[in-house]
Amino acid sequence: MSLLIDIGNTRIKIGYAGSDGRRQQQHTLALPHQQIEAILPWLEEHGLRPTRALGISVASKALMYQLEGLLQHIQCNISWLDATTPCPLLHNNYEQPDRLGADRWLAMIGVLAQQHQHRSRPIVHVSFGTATTIDTIMPATTCAAQFIGGLILPGPQLMYDSLADNTAQLGNGLGNITAFPLATRSAISSGVAAAQSGAVLRQWQLAWQQHRGTPLLVCSGGGWDLIQEEIQNAYQQQLQLLHLAVEPVIWQPMPVLDGLAYMTTSFRNP
Repeated sequence: MSLLIDIGNTRIKIGYAGSDGRRQQQHTLALPHQQIEAILPWLEEHGLRPTRALGISVASKALMYQLEGLLQHIQCNISWLDATTPCPLLHNNYEQPDRLGADRWLAMIGVLAQQHQHRSRPIVHVSFGTATTIDTIMPATTCAAQFIGGLILPGPQLMYDSLADNTAQLGNGLGNITAFPLATRSAISSGVAAAQSGAVLRQWQLAWQQHRGTPLLVCSGGGWDLIQEEIQNAYQQQLQLLHLAVEPVIWQPMPVLDGLAYMTTSFRNP
Protein backbone atom coordinates (compact mmCIF):
# COMPACT_ATOMS: atom_id res chain seq x y z
CA MET A 1 0.00 0.00 0.00
CA SER A 2 1.45 3.35 -1.03
CA LEU A 3 0.97 6.92 0.09
CA LEU A 4 0.91 9.47 -2.75
CA ILE A 5 2.15 13.01 -2.07
CA ASP A 6 1.95 16.06 -4.32
CA ILE A 7 3.51 19.18 -2.76
CA GLY A 8 2.41 22.13 -4.87
CA ASN A 9 3.15 25.83 -4.61
CA THR A 10 0.49 26.45 -1.96
CA ARG A 11 -1.11 23.12 -1.04
CA ILE A 12 -0.21 19.52 -0.30
CA LYS A 13 -2.40 16.85 -1.86
CA ILE A 14 -2.37 13.35 -0.44
CA GLY A 15 -3.70 10.14 -1.96
CA TYR A 16 -3.52 6.42 -1.37
CA ALA A 17 -2.97 3.53 -3.78
CA GLY A 18 -3.56 -0.15 -3.39
CA SER A 19 -1.23 -2.89 -4.55
CA ASP A 20 -2.90 -2.78 -7.99
CA GLY A 21 -1.64 0.76 -8.59
CA ARG A 22 -5.12 2.28 -8.52
CA ARG A 23 -5.75 5.43 -6.51
CA GLN A 24 -8.42 5.04 -3.86
CA GLN A 25 -10.41 8.18 -4.54
CA GLN A 26 -12.23 8.09 -1.19
CA HIS A 27 -8.88 8.56 0.55
CA THR A 28 -7.81 12.02 -0.64
CA LEU A 29 -6.65 14.98 1.43
CA ALA A 30 -5.71 18.55 0.46
CA LEU A 31 -4.30 21.04 2.93
CA PRO A 32 -2.10 24.17 3.01
CA HIS A 33 1.61 23.83 3.73
CA GLN A 34 1.10 25.18 7.26
CA GLN A 35 -1.11 22.20 8.18
CA ILE A 36 1.34 19.47 7.20
CA GLU A 37 1.18 17.99 10.72
CA ALA A 38 -2.43 16.93 10.03
CA ILE A 39 -1.30 14.14 7.71
CA LEU A 40 -0.53 11.56 10.41
CA PRO A 41 -3.86 12.02 12.28
CA TRP A 42 -5.65 11.72 8.94
CA LEU A 43 -3.91 8.42 8.19
CA GLU A 44 -4.78 7.11 11.64
CA GLU A 45 -8.40 8.24 11.37
CA HIS A 46 -8.84 6.29 8.13
CA GLY A 47 -6.89 3.24 9.26
CA LEU A 48 -4.29 3.70 6.53
CA ARG A 49 -0.89 2.12 7.11
CA PRO A 50 1.29 2.82 4.07
CA THR A 51 4.45 0.79 3.69
CA ARG A 52 6.03 3.32 1.35
CA ALA A 53 5.34 6.70 -0.24
CA LEU A 54 5.95 8.22 -3.65
CA GLY A 55 6.01 11.99 -3.93
CA ILE A 56 6.82 15.02 -6.00
CA SER A 57 7.45 18.57 -4.88
CA VAL A 58 7.71 21.98 -6.49
CA ALA A 59 8.07 23.64 -3.06
CA SER A 60 11.05 24.12 -0.74
CA LYS A 61 13.50 21.43 0.32
CA ALA A 62 12.66 22.30 3.93
CA LEU A 63 9.06 21.20 3.43
CA MET A 64 10.20 17.94 1.87
CA TYR A 65 12.50 17.26 4.83
CA GLN A 66 9.68 18.06 7.27
CA LEU A 67 7.43 15.55 5.55
CA GLU A 68 10.14 12.90 5.54
CA GLY A 69 10.50 13.40 9.30
CA LEU A 70 6.77 12.97 9.84
CA LEU A 71 6.64 9.73 7.87
CA GLN A 72 9.55 8.28 9.83
CA HIS A 73 7.19 8.12 12.82
CA ILE A 74 5.17 5.44 11.01
CA GLN A 75 8.19 3.71 9.39
CA CYS A 76 7.15 4.89 5.93
CA ASN A 77 10.00 5.78 3.58
CA ILE A 78 9.36 8.21 0.76
CA SER A 79 10.90 8.24 -2.72
CA TRP A 80 10.86 11.55 -4.56
CA LEU A 81 10.19 11.38 -8.29
CA ASP A 82 10.98 14.01 -10.91
CA ALA A 83 10.84 14.41 -14.68
CA THR A 84 13.91 12.20 -15.14
CA THR A 85 12.03 9.26 -13.60
CA PRO A 86 11.35 6.97 -16.58
CA CYS A 87 7.84 5.82 -17.39
CA PRO A 88 6.84 3.14 -19.90
CA LEU A 89 3.77 5.16 -20.93
CA LEU A 90 5.53 8.37 -21.94
CA HIS A 91 8.80 9.63 -23.39
CA ASN A 92 10.13 13.01 -22.24
CA ASN A 93 11.40 15.08 -25.18
CA TYR A 94 12.26 18.16 -23.11
CA GLU A 95 15.64 19.63 -24.12
CA GLN A 96 16.77 19.31 -20.50
CA PRO A 97 14.49 16.66 -18.96
CA ASP A 98 15.55 17.53 -15.42
CA ARG A 99 14.24 21.09 -15.93
CA LEU A 100 10.68 19.94 -16.59
CA GLY A 101 8.51 20.34 -13.51
CA ALA A 102 7.86 17.09 -11.67
CA ASP A 103 4.20 18.06 -11.35
CA ARG A 104 3.84 18.43 -15.12
CA TRP A 105 5.54 15.08 -15.77
CA LEU A 106 3.50 13.08 -13.26
CA ALA A 107 0.29 14.83 -14.31
CA MET A 108 0.82 13.77 -17.92
CA ILE A 109 1.45 10.20 -16.77
CA GLY A 110 -1.74 10.36 -14.72
CA VAL A 111 -3.74 11.63 -17.67
CA LEU A 112 -2.42 8.85 -19.92
CA ALA A 113 -3.16 6.23 -17.28
CA GLN A 114 -6.73 7.46 -16.76
CA GLN A 115 -7.52 8.14 -20.42
CA HIS A 116 -6.07 4.88 -21.76
CA GLN A 117 -9.18 4.28 -23.89
CA HIS A 118 -8.13 7.34 -25.93
CA ARG A 119 -4.50 6.27 -26.37
CA SER A 120 -4.69 6.62 -30.17
CA ARG A 121 -5.49 10.35 -29.90
CA PRO A 122 -3.30 13.36 -29.12
CA ILE A 123 -3.94 14.79 -25.65
CA VAL A 124 -3.69 18.40 -24.53
CA HIS A 125 -3.54 18.59 -20.74
CA VAL A 126 -4.13 21.97 -19.10
CA SER A 127 -3.47 22.59 -15.41
CA PHE A 128 -4.88 25.86 -14.05
CA GLY A 129 -2.78 26.41 -10.94
CA THR A 130 -0.63 29.29 -9.74
CA ALA A 131 0.71 28.99 -13.27
CA THR A 132 -1.27 27.56 -16.16
CA THR A 133 0.59 24.81 -18.00
CA ILE A 134 -0.57 23.47 -21.36
CA ASP A 135 1.20 20.25 -22.36
CA THR A 136 0.75 18.25 -25.54
CA ILE A 137 1.14 14.48 -25.84
CA MET A 138 1.23 12.68 -29.17
CA PRO A 139 0.04 9.06 -29.30
CA ALA A 140 2.51 6.23 -29.38
CA THR A 141 3.78 5.09 -32.77
CA THR A 142 5.96 2.38 -31.20
CA CYS A 143 6.00 1.74 -27.47
CA ALA A 144 5.42 5.07 -25.70
CA ALA A 145 3.49 8.29 -26.21
CA GLN A 146 5.58 11.41 -26.79
CA PHE A 147 5.54 14.62 -24.76
CA ILE A 148 6.30 17.17 -27.48
CA GLY A 149 6.26 20.37 -25.40
CA GLY A 150 4.05 22.87 -23.65
CA LEU A 151 3.35 26.41 -22.52
CA ILE A 152 3.60 28.12 -19.14
CA LEU A 153 1.66 31.31 -18.42
CA PRO A 154 0.28 33.02 -15.31
CA GLY A 155 -2.69 31.19 -13.86
CA PRO A 156 -6.17 32.78 -13.67
CA GLN A 157 -5.84 33.94 -10.07
CA LEU A 158 -2.33 35.26 -10.68
CA MET A 159 -3.66 37.35 -13.57
CA TYR A 160 -6.33 38.83 -11.30
CA ASP A 161 -3.82 39.47 -8.52
CA SER A 162 -1.33 41.09 -10.89
CA LEU A 163 -3.91 43.64 -12.04
CA ALA A 164 -5.00 44.33 -8.47
CA ASP A 165 -1.43 44.76 -7.21
CA ASN A 166 -0.08 46.84 -10.08
CA THR A 167 -2.91 49.21 -10.94
CA ALA A 168 -4.20 52.06 -8.81
CA GLN A 169 -7.95 51.82 -9.29
CA LEU A 170 -8.91 48.35 -10.54
CA GLY A 171 -8.76 46.46 -7.23
CA ASN A 172 -10.05 42.93 -6.60
CA GLY A 173 -13.32 41.27 -7.48
CA LEU A 174 -14.91 39.12 -10.14
CA GLY A 175 -17.31 40.21 -12.85
CA ASN A 176 -19.47 38.54 -15.45
CA ILE A 177 -17.68 37.01 -18.41
CA THR A 178 -19.23 38.42 -21.59
CA ALA A 179 -18.22 38.97 -25.20
CA PHE A 180 -18.30 42.79 -25.00
CA PRO A 181 -18.00 43.89 -21.36
CA LEU A 182 -19.41 47.28 -20.36
CA ALA A 183 -18.12 47.33 -16.78
CA THR A 184 -14.58 47.22 -15.39
CA ARG A 185 -14.97 44.07 -13.29
CA SER A 186 -16.57 42.28 -16.21
CA ALA A 187 -13.82 43.51 -18.53
CA ILE A 188 -11.15 42.08 -16.24
CA SER A 189 -12.86 38.70 -15.75
CA SER A 190 -13.59 38.42 -19.47
CA GLY A 191 -10.01 39.38 -20.34
CA VAL A 192 -8.51 36.78 -18.00
CA ALA A 193 -10.84 34.08 -19.33
CA ALA A 194 -10.12 35.04 -22.95
CA ALA A 195 -6.35 34.94 -22.37
CA GLN A 196 -6.53 31.50 -20.77
CA SER A 197 -8.90 29.98 -23.35
CA GLY A 198 -6.97 31.53 -26.24
CA ALA A 199 -3.72 29.88 -25.13
CA VAL A 200 -5.48 26.54 -24.63
CA LEU A 201 -7.18 26.57 -28.03
CA ARG A 202 -3.95 27.65 -29.75
CA GLN A 203 -2.17 24.55 -28.48
CA TRP A 204 -5.16 22.32 -29.17
CA GLN A 205 -5.33 23.53 -32.77
CA LEU A 206 -1.59 23.07 -33.29
CA ALA A 207 -1.90 19.49 -32.02
CA TRP A 208 -4.84 18.91 -34.38
CA GLN A 209 -2.93 20.31 -37.36
CA GLN A 210 0.15 18.21 -36.63
CA HIS A 211 -1.66 14.92 -36.11
CA ARG A 212 -4.87 15.40 -38.08
CA GLY A 213 -6.72 13.60 -35.33
CA THR A 214 -9.00 15.29 -32.81
CA PRO A 215 -6.98 15.94 -29.64
CA LEU A 216 -8.52 15.14 -26.30
CA LEU A 217 -8.73 18.20 -24.03
CA VAL A 218 -8.17 17.36 -20.36
CA CYS A 219 -8.21 20.05 -17.65
CA SER A 220 -7.29 20.14 -13.97
CA GLY A 221 -6.25 22.61 -11.28
CA GLY A 222 -7.72 24.94 -8.70
CA GLY A 223 -8.19 27.86 -11.10
CA TRP A 224 -10.66 25.92 -13.25
CA ASP A 225 -13.73 27.46 -11.60
CA LEU A 226 -12.68 30.95 -12.72
CA ILE A 227 -12.64 30.15 -16.43
CA GLN A 228 -14.58 26.88 -16.76
CA GLU A 229 -17.56 28.25 -18.68
CA GLU A 230 -15.42 30.24 -21.11
CA ILE A 231 -13.15 27.27 -21.87
CA GLN A 232 -16.07 24.92 -22.43
CA ASN A 233 -17.92 27.34 -24.70
CA ALA A 234 -14.82 28.24 -26.71
CA TYR A 235 -13.94 24.56 -27.14
CA GLN A 236 -17.40 23.69 -28.45
CA GLN A 237 -17.20 26.58 -30.93
CA GLN A 238 -13.79 25.35 -32.11
CA LEU A 239 -15.10 21.86 -32.75
CA GLN A 240 -18.11 23.20 -34.64
CA LEU A 241 -15.99 25.49 -36.81
CA LEU A 242 -13.82 22.53 -37.80
CA HIS A 243 -16.90 20.34 -38.38
CA LEU A 244 -15.73 17.86 -35.76
CA ALA A 245 -17.90 15.84 -33.41
CA VAL A 246 -18.84 17.87 -30.35
CA GLU A 247 -17.50 16.46 -27.08
CA PRO A 248 -16.99 17.88 -23.59
CA VAL A 249 -13.80 19.01 -21.95
CA ILE A 250 -12.64 16.21 -19.65
CA TRP A 251 -12.15 17.24 -16.02
CA GLN A 252 -9.56 15.19 -14.11
CA PRO A 253 -9.26 16.56 -10.55
CA MET A 254 -5.87 15.22 -9.40
CA PRO A 255 -3.78 13.89 -12.30
CA VAL A 256 -0.50 14.10 -10.35
CA LEU A 257 -1.83 11.67 -7.75
CA ASP A 258 -3.13 9.45 -10.57
CA GLY A 259 0.36 9.51 -12.09
CA LEU A 260 1.98 8.62 -8.78
CA ALA A 261 -0.50 5.78 -8.34
CA TYR A 262 0.46 4.39 -11.74
CA MET A 263 4.15 4.67 -10.88
CA THR A 264 3.74 2.52 -7.76
CA THR A 265 3.64 -0.47 -10.11
CA SER A 266 6.68 0.45 -12.22
CA PHE A 267 8.99 2.54 -10.04
CA ARG A 268 11.61 0.76 -7.98
CA ASN A 269 13.95 2.38 -5.49
CA PRO A 270 17.50 2.68 -6.82
